[in-house]
Amino acid sequence: MRSTKWLLPALALIALLAIPASGQAKTVKVKPGQSIQAAIDAARPGDKIQVQPGTYTETSKPCPAEPANSCAVVITKDRITLQGKNATLQADGDQDVGIQVGKTDDGAGCVGGDPSLNVSGSTIKGFTVRDFADDGLLLFCVEDFTVSQVSAIDNVEYGIFPSHTVGGRVHHSFTSGSNDTGFYTGQSQDVRVDHNTATGNVSGFEIENSTNVMADHNLATGNTGGILVFTLPFLDVKVGQDNIVRQNTVIDNDKPNSCVDPGDSVCQVPRGTGILILAADGTLVDSNTVKDNDSYGIAVSNICVGQQLPPAICGILDIQPDADNTHTIHNTVTGNGTNPDPNLPSVFAVDLAWDTTGTGNCWSSNVFNTEFPPGLQENNPC
Repeated sequence: MRSTKWLLPALALIALLAIPASGQAKTVKVKPGQSIQAAIDAARPGDKIQVQPGTYTETSKPCPAEPANSCAVVITKDRITLQGKNATLQADGDQDVGIQVGKTDDGAGCVGGDPSLNVSGSTIKGFTVRDFADDGLLLFCVEDFTVSQVSAIDNVEYGIFPSHTVGGRVHHSFTSGSNDTGFYTGQSQDVRVDHNTATGNVSGFEIENSTNVMADHNLATGNTGGILVFTLPFLDVKVGQDNIVRQNTVIDNDKPNSCVDPGDSVCQVPRGTGILILAADGTLVDSNTVKDNDSYGIAVSNICVGQQLPPAICGILDIQPDADNTHTIHNTVTGNGTNPDPNLPSVFAVDLAWDTTGTGNCWSSNVFNTEFPPGLQENNPC
């Protein structure tokens, strides 16, 4: 008989390989009555926290991005996946933020290139986050992130809020009830925001002081303004450029402006705004459907004109106030400007509007009925 002694070490090796290494990523399940934060605190980079169906509240803790504010859940480690299965994170009292990813409040440092300040590789998926006093989901100084299938509902200021981020995607998500912005991307670069729905917010989607952000295949309806691309003054990042707004549907954004702080720029957004490009450069507005917004369809404006800033303020801005090199092409823009906000100059109550400032702005192959100034597309083709 042939010897089988050679099998013994082989079987021992197989058994050893079947035992997870101490550093191997693991999945931890959280059930109703258990703490999401406790699971995150015990996790190592690469681990997945899988939250079972149910409604969860968490004890308040300081938010790393704003230590004076309270957060329900905080992720400060790299490569953590927080995945909900029909799970809801509900504000407990007056907590400010639902979920924050990030470990610093030094926004200038992280956008200045200090990688030690960033949290990398985070995934947030499958959660409903609701009723927080500021933000549903805040990502601050984060790189290579994914937000998917998240609903942010009735959070007082922002729904889903990546700020000072590099390389990420927000997709197949929903926001409603934000008195600032549903989907905000600010002071960030190389982010895609796609296949989302925003309704019942002041601003549905906003790209602010950011570079190489693409907003595509989104639906904005029932907000005050549909999609805003801004460059605002006095922030860490001084430019907004080379962003793309493509193949979105922007319809019936006629909600009265319900902003909380009258000093915020979003308070100046007229009810009935479709797509607004304000002081941002190199924006491509391509193949969108923009219909039945009460004030205007697509507008391109200098910030001093668009926000009606007094000369004393315009004289001290730390940004270039014009919108330059905006290419508005292949859009269907009809039925806009029929019941404009009373604060909007009547000449801008049209499908396509331009305040005539800036250089390199052009319009081609758009389907529309009304325009300002007359001959806008004919005289300024791309």
